[in-house]
Amino acid sequence: MAFRPLIWGIASVAVVVAAVSSMVKGAPREEVSEGYEWSNVAMGGGGATPGLVLHPKVPDLAYIRTDVGGCYRWDAAAERWVPLLDSIPFTEWNLYGVDSLAVDPSDETGNTVYISTGKYTEGWAKPFGMMMKSTDRGTTWKRLPLTPTGASNADQGRGERIAVDPHNGRHVVYAARLGGLFESIDGGESWWQIETAPLGAQPNDPDQAKRGNGLSFSAFDPSRDVVTGPDGEKRTGVLYIGATRDGVYRTQDGGATWQRLEGGPQTPLQGVIGRDGSLVVSAGNGLFRFHDEQWTKITPPMEGGCQAVAIDPADPTHILASVGYSHNAGVFSSKDGGKTWRSVLGKRNQTAAWWPSWHWFSNPYMLVFDPFVPGRVWATDWYGTYRTDDIHAASPVWTNYVKGHEEIVTIGALVAPASGRYRLLSGCADVGGMDHESLTEAPAETIWNKGIPGGMSRTGIAVQQANPKFMASVFIKHWNDPGMGAYSLDGGASWKVFPKMPEDKVTGGRVALPGRRQRIFWLPQKRAPFYSDDLGKSWQPVRADRDLKGAARGDGIFVYDQPLAVDLANPDRVYLFHHGRLLVSTDAGSSFRTVRENLPDGGANKLATPGVQGEVWMAAGDKGLLRSSDGGKTIDAVRNVERAQLFCFGKPPPGKSFPAVFVQGRVNGIDGYFRSDDAAATWTQIDTPSNRVGNDPNTMTGDWRAFGGVFVGTNGRGIFYGRPASAE
Repeated sequence: MAFRPLIWGIASVAVVVAAVSSMVKGAPREEVSEGYEWSNVAMGGGGATPGLVLHPKVPDLAYIRTDVGGCYRWDAAAERWVPLLDSIPFTEWNLYGVDSLAVDPSDETGNTVYISTGKYTEGWAKPFGMMMKSTDRGTTWKRLPLTPTGASNADQGRGERIAVDPHNGRHVVYAARLGGLFESIDGGESWWQIETAPLGAQPNDPDQAKRGNGLSFSAFDPSRDVVTGPDGEKRTGVLYIGATRDGVYRTQDGGATWQRLEGGPQTPLQGVIGRDGSLVVSAGNGLFRFHDEQWTKITPPMEGGCQAVAIDPADPTHILASVGYSHNAGVFSSKDGGKTWRSVLGKRNQTAAWWPSWHWFSNPYMLVFDPFVPGRVWATDWYGTYRTDDIHAASPVWTNYVKGHEEIVTIGALVAPASGRYRLLSGCADVGGMDHESLTEAPAETIWNKGIPGGMSRTGIAVQQANPKFMASVFIKHWNDPGMGAYSLDGGASWKVFPKMPEDKVTGGRVALPGRRQRIFWLPQKRAPFYSDDLGKSWQPVRADRDLKGAARGDGIFVYDQPLAVDLANPDRVYLFHHGRLLVSTDAGSSFRTVRENLPDGGANKLATPGVQGEVWMAAGDKGLLRSSDGGKTIDAVRNVERAQLFCFGKPPPGKSFPAVFVQGRVNGIDGYFRSDDAAATWTQIDTPSNRVGNDPNTMTGDWRAFGGVFVGTNGRGIFYGRPASAE
């Protein structure tokens, strides 16, 4: 297999050349796959879990769905969650959002599972969405011919939109955000719209099919009679649909006609059915029960709207409900159909040591009774999954089960120090950041407990090579809100907030520690850079031959560019990428001059240095991997890398001095992860379709303590660690 050279051009200051100035040394060889082990760095929960489904005929068979991290199956023996969507390639990252999940309640094997996927509905999110079916409990998936209008990272508090007919497993319905109600009578092989069904609120622009639109849930009533559908198939006669801003609808003839149930909630969220046919619906203005053809408002004594709701399969008058959008939210139980309520929030058995005190029943999404264990109830919220084994107790004990559920969202910041207490330092959305001493054990605490105010997302991390105990981090709070920075002098054991900010409303971005003293270089988001030589007591603007504002680009916390790199061979030398220009500083970041212009802009835009004098490399997205061996004066395209979204350096191979190089992108027409042990002359693929990191990988760093080790951060599947299978 021959490599194809890149043929795009690079423009210098004086002249535009038609091709790169020189080719990488060494003849390219055919890449081969090396056995690699990929596993999550242990975190323990931390991401929104809008859905939980238990199979009614198979004990201990439970599934959770997440807003941005796929879905998981419960392994009861190991008490951990098993991810089910890691075979999706990184070119289809939008499919890692699971908008709805349903099992076939008539399948006594428990093997049949349906999911609708799609994180976002905006035009830039590709592919838009996919309906999938598994007949082996999620081990493998078949893609079905229906494009769902899922937006799992939007209106997360809704119920399940997919429902499988309890009397006919081939009959499946999907209540969509756009387009109304769809059905299949052949197990998902073909679909059509039920034109007589309600639509709910329908926006004119498909890109706005997000929060508060369309249909919110579908639920068959298994206690009702079976009827014959228009296709001649037997089916459950009664089906309920939640229609946003329009109320609750019911069909009693298998979908031929529909009636709006007057007097019920106008904005239904979730709907569940008791064994007596009673329907309980949560809504923004409370909790409602439909029984004997009448609605009754049965809201518990809570502040705010009701979201999660459950009915005991053994007793239809035993109802659970919770308030939404609140930390330590109330959970209530009624044993008389909603006439009286008591709190069952109870006691906590905290198994995730790093969770702050307010990460407990925060915006509960789901409450589900276990159909096989009386008194056992499951719950989910913003951060994970809980269970109590005795909801009837005076003060139920809730345990959070988080092993295997790795849904942390990284935001472009990973550092793996070559020495020191911590193997890995990370920046994460919403939960601050994690400092890992072990890769197999979740941290005992977040950085919030070490001197950093809570609520911050860490966007930049730096460890000084000359003194690894000197560290710095920068943060952003709530998207575009003002941020802050902090430093550590004890290797990350404790942190102190910068005494002063460089300017008002400075936030996020990247940070570096150039030189050999205590200099902090801060490149804030959308601002020009600053440096401080007194641990943040005062700041100086960086001098340059052009305005450096906006080198750290983007909006909100999701800024994946890495435009800043300190030369590992000479810490006084700093590189900065700014809108197609490469600049260099030789005075530890005090001043910069342009050394190269007209470089590819708008792609990956990530810089790194390998610790070899004069070497600086750049990932340029679809323009490939760029390399300079003379400090940026000339730049070569690594010809066998056609796309480089991420890249990094790691510990050199045994007997060699040049570090290992890792790339995520495309090499000779193959998408995947690759490693080079000869300075990019040849490459070895280190992932396979069934063993990959595909959920919007956004940051990568090499392991400088173990050859072949590499860390990859994702948008919802946490952080992965890959290493050769032969490694000890």
